[in-house]
Amino acid sequence: MINKQCRILTLGFFALLTIILSGCNNESSADANFPEKEITIVVPWAAGGGTDAIARQVATGMEKELGQSVIIENIEGGGGIVGFQRIANADPDGYTIGFMSNSLLLQRYTASTSVDYEQFEPIGMVNEDPATLTVRSDAPWDTAEEFLEDAKNSPGELKVSNSGPGGIWHAASLMLETTYDVEFTHVPYEGGNPAATSLAGGNVDATTTSVQEMLPLIENGDLKVLGTTSEERADHLDDIPTLKEQGIDATISVWRGFIAPEDTPEEIVTALENAIEKATSNPDLVEYMDNGGYGLRYLNANEFSDFMDEEDANYSSIFGEE
Repeated sequence: MINKQCRILTLGFFALLTIILSGCNNESSADANFPEKEITIVVPWAAGGGTDAIARQVATGMEKELGQSVIIENIEGGGGIVGFQRIANADPDGYTIGFMSNSLLLQRYTASTSVDYEQFEPIGMVNEDPATLTVRSDAPWDTAEEFLEDAKNSPGELKVSNSGPGGIWHAASLMLETTYDVEFTHVPYEGGNPAATSLAGGNVDATTTSVQEMLPLIENGDLKVLGTTSEERADHLDDIPTLKEQGIDATISVWRGFIAPEDTPEEIVTALENAIEKATSNPDLVEYMDNGGYGLRYLNANEFSDFMDEEDANYSSIFGEE
C-alpha cells in the first residue's frame, strides 16, 4: 500500500513538473515569436504636438522592422500622468508600450500625484533638444552674460516665459537662477510655442523654450538666441555659442524615449529596442527630425536607464530636494 502511494505521489510530482516546464516553454516560445499582433504606443499628450509627431515617425520605422502594425494611442490628462498610469498598468507583454518625455521624472517634484519612472522598463531614447535663452531681436543684450548681469542687478524685474509650472522650460529658467544667482519673474504659458509667441509680442523679456518651438520666429528675425543649454551647439543654431562656452555651467534639455511596463520580459524589450534603434537610422526619420529642428539622439535600454538616473539627480538639485 505504501509503495503504491509513493508511486502515485511520484507520478503526481512529475505531472506537476511537466505542466510547469510546459508553461515555461510556452512563455519562452511566445517571447521568441514576438510580435505576433499589433503594438500600441501610448503617448500621454494630445495629437499634433512634438512628442506625438516624433512617436508617429518612429512607429512607422518600427513597423518595417517588426512586421506588425504599430499604432499611437493619445491619452491626455494631468500633464501626462493619466497616460503614464495607463502604461504602468498595461500587461507586461510588449504589446502596449509608452513614449515619454522628462515630464515623467519632473512630475515627482512638481505635481500632487506622480508615477515613478522606476516602475517602467527603459527601451530606448530617440530625441534630445536643449533649452535656449532667447530674447527679441531689438533687445539690448547680445550675450547671455549681459542678460544675466542685468537680471542680477535688477532682481525679479526681468520676465521670462516658460511652458508652465514644473515643466522642462520652467526647470530651465530655475536652473539659470540657481547657476547665476539671479531672480526672474516667471510667466507660464500652455506650451513652449505660446511662450515664444508672447516674447515676440513684447509681453516678456526672454524665454527658455526649445529651438524647434521658436525656429520660424528666429528665421523671420523676430527673435535672437543668446545661448543654448547643451553640451554642443544646436544643429540649427551652429553659430550660437552654448552657455558653457560663455562660462555659464548650465545644461538642461527636453528628451523623449520609449518605456515598457515593469516586468516586461528581457527578450521582448530587446526586440523592441532593436526595432527602435534601426528606425532611428531610417533616412526618412533623419530627414524629418532635421527639417523639424528636432535633435536625434539614440540611447539603448541600459544607456537610457543610466541617463534617467542622472537626470533625476539633476532635477532634485534644481528643485531643492537633495
